[in-house]
Amino acid sequence: MFKKATCILLTIILITSFVTFQATAQEQNIVVKIDGEVVEFPDAKPFIDEQSRTLCPIRFIAENLGAEVLWNNEDKTVSIKKDDTDILLKIGDNTAVVNGVEKTFDTYPQIFEDRTYVPLRFISETLEMDVDWDGETKTVIITTPEKLAELSTEEHFDRYLTAMEKNKGFRGAVLVAKEGEILFNKGYGYANYEEKIKNTPDTLFAIGSITKQFTAMAIMQLYEKGLLDLEDAVSKYLPDVIEGDNITIRHLLTHTSGLVNYTDFLLEMVEAPEDTSIDFVLGLFKDEPLIFEPGTQWQYSNSGYVLLGYIVEKVSGVSYDEYLKENIFKPLEMNNTGTYYDKMEEDYAIGYMGITELTPVHEDEIVLKIAYGAGNILSTVNDLYKWDRALQTEKLVKKETLDMIFDIQEKMPESDMYTFDGYGFGWFIENNPELGKIVSHGGNTLSYSAQLSKYVDKDITIIITTNAGSYVLGPVEETLVDILMGNSYELPESLVEIELDAEVLKEYTGIYEYTKGFNIVITESEGQLYAQLPGQVKAEIYPKSQTEFFYKVIDAKITFNTDDNGKITGLVFEQGNTILETTRVGDAPQREIADIDKEIYEKYVGEYEIENIGIITVSVEDEKLYARLTGQVKLEILPMSETEFFYKDIQAEIDFVVANDGTVKGLVLKQEGLMFMAKKI
Repeated sequence: MFKKATCILLTIILITSFVTFQATAQEQNIVVKIDGEVVEFPDAKPFIDEQSRTLCPIRFIAENLGAEVLWNNEDKTVSIKKDDTDILLKIGDNTAVVNGVEKTFDTYPQIFEDRTYVPLRFISETLEMDVDWDGETKTVIITTPEKLAELSTEEHFDRYLTAMEKNKGFRGAVLVAKEGEILFNKGYGYANYEEKIKNTPDTLFAIGSITKQFTAMAIMQLYEKGLLDLEDAVSKYLPDVIEGDNITIRHLLTHTSGLVNYTDFLLEMVEAPEDTSIDFVLGLFKDEPLIFEPGTQWQYSNSGYVLLGYIVEKVSGVSYDEYLKENIFKPLEMNNTGTYYDKMEEDYAIGYMGITELTPVHEDEIVLKIAYGAGNILSTVNDLYKWDRALQTEKLVKKETLDMIFDIQEKMPESDMYTFDGYGFGWFIENNPELGKIVSHGGNTLSYSAQLSKYVDKDITIIITTNAGSYVLGPVEETLVDILMGNSYELPESLVEIELDAEVLKEYTGIYEYTKGFNIVITESEGQLYAQLPGQVKAEIYPKSQTEFFYKVIDAKITFNTDDNGKITGLVFEQGNTILETTRVGDAPQREIADIDKEIYEKYVGEYEIENIGIITVSVEDEKLYARLTGQVKLEILPMSETEFFYKDIQAEIDFVVANDGTVKGLVLKQEGLMFMAKKI
């Protein structure tokens, strides 16, 4: 009796799920196009499953993709064969055997009303077809190898970058040239989204640290004329720089000076300083202790290039802006290029943060006003190409001087973060085994990203300018090179958010360890999931499937790993070429805000010194308590008790040390399992 009731119950559940499935499939109205032609589904319709993957009836594979399909009812397997590709799928299993090799995918074949449904993207891509998804029209776009072969190189560039604009928030301009011929030159997105002004190859963008190429060139022009020597001590031009007798111009050019990076101090500035003179900027770092002895290490430093710009002024007798204009921009007819002070009144692209949700950023004014020789140039891809071509000639300096600029002057330490072999004068240098010598430099400000790369041995130039802050351009450049070399490439998948119940989201919360002391913390609040990396504020992440989540503010994603029972065991964070694989090691900390008298905040106001690290400044504003460590932004802290507080946006706590008489003696900062004692000063 009990067994029979159980069977009836299961039958009801299964029937109910089938009805829901059928209704969902009919109501979703998924469209499938192959090489631009709409495929008709007279009865059984494709649908999107709970993993956000499109499944289609197996008959579609046979009739529209030209494959031979065999169904084995005994072991519930599907065999798909096309040309030299054999695929074996099993109902309810997320693994397939492709040409004898087992592969895992993120959904599984299903049966409904004697119809077999298989994952469309997996099958199509395994058969070497290209798959894209248009979330607005709910259309799967399949392109066959035959159709792709008909596209020109220019059409491939545009196809990829259009998908990047639609799916990854790319906005800017791209120029690709080979052997002196421009192969592609086009803008994407908007220079001004509010007024719908489109980006073009002549749109003006801040190019950040690409400026260093021009600063180095100015120095080398003066060197070639005998007006300075690379071994000159900095003290010759600025006597009061700390250890200026031991720092040379060569050290500045190659990032081996040991000067502190002054842009680290900019985080403390909430508005542009009234004084933006070169003297003000030099004052930010010239008295700070060196971080290493000059010439003994390599460490990227914007301070060195600000100082180089100052030396250009001292030696030439004109301003840095004027020198570049008369000695580089005018001779090369780079009429749309200049420093921020030269171009600040012109219409240049508004900078934005975000990928799918954009926020205009106006704080870049601070950076551009005080970047000087480290990063204050604005330019266009067309003008930067004139610069690139001039570097093939002796228009600016002699060949021997160019060789010095593009030779490795300082080897760089090995790192997982980059593939460069060394640094020249204003250029990173890589000797790639397949592509030969590559000289390049990127540029980033708060809301602009840029890249200029010269593939010397193949005479290929790629120039990318964007009004997108912190945009990872490395993978974009790599794909453009693959297209140019005739290699295969992948289109970015669209970011379509699905709905997950708040109770389900809570299952993802926890502490995920990458290495000892480096944890990614996942928390949930009011139905929204947040991810927080060490030293960063927490950011919203959105579900694309049951295991894949994406950011809307940066081009990054998180994939959760599960065991055979569906229990979450870890996560993988991916941004560009950075991949962090973690293991779940514990639950996320649960904190509740205590209801205390806000007047108590006043006694905590003051400065607290952590020996050899910095000062924590505690302040009150609008009845809120804030803490700021030297070189960082101020962050709100919330009470757990009258003496215990936690940061609102990062995983850290502050405990105030209060004596019996109520006097505040100090505080304890707790973060990533470490404790830092700070004495009130």
